[in-house]
Amino acid sequence: MAFPPGMEFSALGLGLAALVVLYLLAVEPWWGRSAYARLERVRDTDPGALLRLFGTSALVWWGLTAVVVLTVAVSPGLRPADVGFAVPAAGMGQTLATMTGMLVAIVVVLVLLRVSGLDRRLLAGQRAVSAILPRDRRERWAAAGASVTAGVCEEVVFRGLLIALGVSLGLDVTVAAGISLGLFAVAHLYQGRTGVLLVTLVGLVLTNLYLSTGSLLLPVFLHVLIDLRALLLTPGRGGSRPESGTIGVGSAR
Repeated sequence: MAFPPGMEFSALGLGLAALVVLYLLAVEPWWGRSAYARLERVRDTDPGALLRLFGTSALVWWGLTAVVVLTVAVSPGLRPADVGFAVPAAGMGQTLATMTGMLVAIVVVLVLLRVSGLDRRLLAGQRAVSAILPRDRRERWAAAGASVTAGVCEEVVFRGLLIALGVSLGLDVTVAAGISLGLFAVAHLYQGRTGVLLVTLVGLVLTNLYLSTGSLLLPVFLHVLIDLRALLLTPGRGGSRPESGTIGVGSAR
């Protein structure tokens, strides 16, 4: 992905972007860990706890996304395409074919994991986030909404805004992408070391996909698919307490 040499944030846009970065550094990691710890304490006694958590998370992350859109709107030197709001360079026809291939690949991998029994072994290290898995129909719908929120908002904030901000401040795009990936991992500290490692690996794939296509469309699509699988297709998610689970990426705090 090539950023134009004249790309720059306005003073107001830079201030708005700084507020987002401050939130990601000072608030999100603490909030994620404390909110999840609180959920674990009341999960079995408060039937509305998970729904409230998803709802609060949605308000926060769509709010951050709105700030990104406002940042672009008040920065004449910043194009929507500079933060990933663009059609992929390959065109929509090829992009739709790629999206179909991603969907098929994930389904095939899920089937192979289930048949081989590797799914439960791979998920065993993720017991720390089992409380966030849905247990009934209302929670599953809420989890689907949380997956879409994570896929759209986290890509706009971490990949779209942060990489453009770093490049505009004179950083090499690789360095800016690395900082973005680091903040992405920090935001998921509540998932424990195994979860953070998985999030970092997924984030690396999403970052490469974004920089290679110049658009957030494919990263958003893949991000949503991964979160839907993690929240809705995890073994043991039935009506009883799930045995284990993984939230590969997501904004459910």
